[in-house]
Amino acid sequence: RGSAPALRSLEEASSAFPRLGTVAANLAERAAVSPWRRAWFPWTRSYRPGGAPASATRRVGVPRILPEGEKPESRGHRAERLRRARIRHEVKMAREKAREEVESEAWVKERARLENLAKSSRLTHRAVALDPDATVAERDQRCVRVGVVGVPNAGKSQLVNTLVGSQICAVSAKTNTTRVETLGAVTRGDAQAVLLDLPGVVGPEHYRNPTHATKVSSAWAAAAGCDLLLFIVDANRQARRPDPRVVDLLASARANLERLKYAEVTGLSMPPAVLALNKVDLFRGAEDREALKRVARALASVHPFEDIFPISAAKGKGTDVLLSHLLLRAPRRPWDLPPSAVTDKSMVDQAIEVVRESVYRRLHQELPYSIVPVHDSWTNFDDGSYRIEQTLMVDSVPMKQIVVGTRGSVIGQIGIRARTVLEKMFSRRVHLVLNVKVRKKNNSLRGNARTTEYELY
Repeated sequence: RGSAPALRSLEEASSAFPRLGTVAANLAERAAVSPWRRAWFPWTRSYRPGGAPASATRRVGVPRILPEGEKPESRGHRAERLRRARIRHEVKMAREKAREEVESEAWVKERARLENLAKSSRLTHRAVALDPDATVAERDQRCVRVGVVGVPNAGKSQLVNTLVGSQICAVSAKTNTTRVETLGAVTRGDAQAVLLDLPGVVGPEHYRNPTHATKVSSAWAAAAGCDLLLFIVDANRQARRPDPRVVDLLASARANLERLKYAEVTGLSMPPAVLALNKVDLFRGAEDREALKRVARALASVHPFEDIFPISAAKGKGTDVLLSHLLLRAPRRPWDLPPSAVTDKSMVDQAIEVVRESVYRRLHQELPYSIVPVHDSWTNFDDGSYRIEQTLMVDSVPMKQIVVGTRGSVIGQIGIRARTVLEKMFSRRVHLVLNVKVRKKNNSLRGNARTTEYELY
């Protein structure tokens, strides 16, 4: 059926019988369509008077115009070309997303504001840290050390980054992201505020292991040596679902600090304290404002605060008033850091913090507390750019597969976001190279033999 002799016979007979010509045309079209294409065009399976229905139109692909001498593209080459195009599109979208996230950070907006102020002719004492010609005599310098204290996930690191105008602390939705004390500095005029970002403080009943207890003890010890304490509370959570750890923290603060300062022997009392109610941008309407006032009155009755500041560390609201209050409390003392420095960390340590934050943000569901970024190399190129190479140490091969992802998609997204933050921090182009390796058993965090890179974790 549909053979060549039969078609020739039909064509010869079509001149004598006009209606038979339509049948011959339909059979010829059916013969030209291969069996595998008949499944896509059901109308070719049976004869229909008048030809195919109007809805059953055959899709005709536009042939690709090839340059002279080029052979037609094979299926394998086409699949590879489309795969590369898809990868380029995913990388482009990841870069745009990372750029939007970084531009929305409060510390980026604060840095841009101060840089614009420094470039303008209205340069005043507020931006002396950005003016290379401004100097302050040592006898006129004032410095205050502020300990930032709070329960986990209160927004301590976010506030420090916003005040100093740089990404010096890792910020994520995971608890206990801050593992060690981080020092940040803000210089305005003749005053400098040194902010000490401390790990989350909880009571002994919430200790997870001896290492957690050591972190909390070191946080209280560092806070005891400060001139002023800044307690941060998540006001949104405290108004809707009160956290009992907050009340326990404020109630036991005086006893813990006086015990560490040996108040009975030295006669020293605990430093004065101020309260910052964070995440007030989440309050809407008059009822929420009344709830915020009730939270402030309840916390003020637990611990005596000098002042209470409603702020939003993520949006940068109310942080200027808080910073002004801290600078006014600065006593006469030489600065701890140069006016242009925002932290005592090296650039290598800052890069490690940025990569660790990117890991936490991308792998937030896999609990990547055991992933440790280790610095490998740092190269300065002649064009001013940096090449940073780091290795992410994991505990097992399955964890390595999770970190790498399908064809390197996960590690690529981590690197894109970290590179975007580093370029914004250093104001230079950064070439970031990330490797993933499985940690040896003798170097495990749970083992006895640990190298210096793991001591901080």
